[in-house]
Amino acid sequence: MDERKTIRIRYLCAFLLPFVIACLVCIKNGVYPFGENCILHIDMYHQYEPFFTELMDKLKHGKSLLYSFRLGLGSDFVSLFAYYLASPLNWFLLICPNAHVIEFMTLLVLIKIGLCGLSFAIYLQNHFSKADASLIVFAAFYALSGYMAAYSWNIMWLDCLVLAPLVILGLESLVKEGTYRLYCLGLAAAILSNFYIAIMLCIFLVIWFALLLFEEVHGMKNRMICCGRFALYSLLGGGMGAVLLLPEAVILSYSGSSGISVPRNMEWYFDLISMLGRHCMNVAEYTGRDHWPNLYCGAGIFLFLTLYFCSRKLPKKVKIRRGILLIFFWISFANNILDFIWHGLHFPDSLPGRQAFLYIFVLLVMAYEAYQNLQGNTWAHIIAGIVITIAFLAAVRILGNGPVDAEELLITGVLAAGYGLLLLLLKIGGKNIRANAKTILLTLAALELWVNFSVTGFTGTSRTSYTKNWDSVKSLLAEVNQTEEAAFYRTEEMERLTKNDAAIYGYASSTTFSSLMNIGVSRFYRYLGMEGGKNFYSYSGSTPLTSAMLSVKYLISKSPYEESPLRRLVAEDGSNYIYENLYTLPLGFLTDTDLEENWLPQSGAPIANLNSLAKALGAKEDMLFENGTVEISEKKTTVTVSQDCYLYGTYTDTSVTNIIVANGSRNRKYNKCDHGYILDLGWCKAGESIEITNTSNVSNFAVKTYALNLESFQTAYNKLNAQTLELTQFGDTKISGQIETPYGGNLVISIPKEAGWRIFIDETETECGLFGDSLMSIPLTSGTHQITLRYMTPGLKAGAAISLASLLLFLLICAYHKARNRI
Repeated sequence: MDERKTIRIRYLCAFLLPFVIACLVCIKNGVYPFGENCILHIDMYHQYEPFFTELMDKLKHGKSLLYSFRLGLGSDFVSLFAYYLASPLNWFLLICPNAHVIEFMTLLVLIKIGLCGLSFAIYLQNHFSKADASLIVFAAFYALSGYMAAYSWNIMWLDCLVLAPLVILGLESLVKEGTYRLYCLGLAAAILSNFYIAIMLCIFLVIWFALLLFEEVHGMKNRMICCGRFALYSLLGGGMGAVLLLPEAVILSYSGSSGISVPRNMEWYFDLISMLGRHCMNVAEYTGRDHWPNLYCGAGIFLFLTLYFCSRKLPKKVKIRRGILLIFFWISFANNILDFIWHGLHFPDSLPGRQAFLYIFVLLVMAYEAYQNLQGNTWAHIIAGIVITIAFLAAVRILGNGPVDAEELLITGVLAAGYGLLLLLLKIGGKNIRANAKTILLTLAALELWVNFSVTGFTGTSRTSYTKNWDSVKSLLAEVNQTEEAAFYRTEEMERLTKNDAAIYGYASSTTFSSLMNIGVSRFYRYLGMEGGKNFYSYSGSTPLTSAMLSVKYLISKSPYEESPLRRLVAEDGSNYIYENLYTLPLGFLTDTDLEENWLPQSGAPIANLNSLAKALGAKEDMLFENGTVEISEKKTTVTVSQDCYLYGTYTDTSVTNIIVANGSRNRKYNKCDHGYILDLGWCKAGESIEITNTSNVSNFAVKTYALNLESFQTAYNKLNAQTLELTQFGDTKISGQIETPYGGNLVISIPKEAGWRIFIDETETECGLFGDSLMSIPLTSGTHQITLRYMTPGLKAGAAISLASLLLFLLICAYHKARNRI
């Protein structure tokens, strides 16, 4: 058979083997359409599905790709695209049915798993002068490694896993032959696909280049030329990615991940034996905060490493350098300072060892080289490999303290011994025996991959549960929108699926969960008793005053018991109910210039902050005052209400995660209570008893309850509602309106202040201040003013210019070399 055709068949099989195994695991786990499950897991559940839906909506309806009001109070979309959505495959959302974004993402994961096998096979085929069909199985170990089992749901990382072998192959071609196209374009593609994982790839490329420089280049002059090429094409690759890198850097500066806090002391997370135990087969994937990396890449990996270092055909210096590289990786997984460097000068918030795919790449390349050079080993080396592997597994059992079970050690040991015996047959058997042994060896490896990925891969959830409210909520929202005349308002949920539901259902919101979230908004929310953290803020914990300030006009609920003097029912279908808040402010409202001087919120005192805000707005009495007779038992607080009122609760023990409130026919479960937000206990009648129970087995749980003083609230509300911005145009990137004010003041816009917004008063650009360390505050003099807000992603134009210049320079270099070769 023609050699090229043979290679193409190998590549096809390298794609199909991991792809088919992953598909079979999906079928086994009942993933839709083979069952009612889906592979949504962790951030894929809470972030990626909503973000993909938002991207699809923008692409299909020609909406702006610069900004979105469906992600929190408003979010830059270019940076979110760069962080979560930049894979070129995502543009196929244009042909995806609206109801099947989950399946689109599932198919992408499966395809990218197959592409990982293909790209690794391409690397092996081109790196080694001799390669055979066995590269298909080694490529599958890269595609279905423990790293993939743990992070396959993290779809935004997978492009870099696909591209890494090609970029490394391009780097080797650059060093050995001076060819640069694959390296430069591959690096640019990796950076554009996901800059974060590309950081780790870039660190590895520097290390790999240093090794190649000593192994492949001789003479100081040649090494200097090679270093110059590496620097030039690395800069060009990075420059081509600037169109997304610069906006990302600017928006990240507003997030909870801004700044660099270098660790002062060195720490060690775990011992070497325990960590290396993570190589065992069927070891559960780890995504928590205890730093355990996901290292599995075959039960026989230590057997092959033994053969690699014992091989008489491989240069000793190369083996020493590879050994040092492995030790460096091991230290990196266990040492806090190296861990900090690998992860872009930040510590990962769970999802540890994110650079492990590069370690697995190196291991498998070494293992494949050992397999291809088996003639350089004696039968004694194979026996030594079996003994070393079993001794290591015994050490893990006796000395290790990591999350590895005896059963996993036993399975790994039996498989490794089986591989060793088959290698012995390859070494000493006759022709037919060798052929059969090779077939059995590769088949056994494929079965191992299937079993391991079946056990450890594709953790998911019920698709039915995830999607059951979609049609109902969207229909009710459409019903409300038909009668709504306001140019802008926000909608929220009392029981939400995720913190990004607004992107799923298509409404403007005040809640988000994103690594790019504006941390100032989170602090502002926490001051007011709402839910906020490093990468999320939420409407949970709102009161009528904060809800009004955030322009939240409608509430979606599963309860038919939410009507009160504060809201009324406007739409329902028996499953979901939409209520209208009777007190809602427009997007912009005027405050006195001295409001922030008179209102100085304190951390950890939300009730006091709300009362001081209401008084700064003219209220004579506290807006929230203690009310109700409280009886406290071990896990439950019972409150008897003395008068008709809207009731709220606070608690000091934030180790509680879930709270259940029973109030007559109204029952509601509050999640994520460890975030410490105010509990909305609803409208209560005099004499009613409300039972507040924690489900977290926390002793001495107590809730303090507060009634809403309607008169104080209405005074504060009326003050803010007296002079408001009347919108004449509203879009994602341009907002216009008019306001008339006899006294002047500060126009507060409930949009986070970020560099991309430009503010014009009567067509004259002006500077914008801050309200609550987060929202826009525009100073106004008395009179009638035309207000215009325009948005352009900060850094986008400069980044695009750098990317275009880098691409043009790259093309000029290509044209120069092409012309030179013709001469």
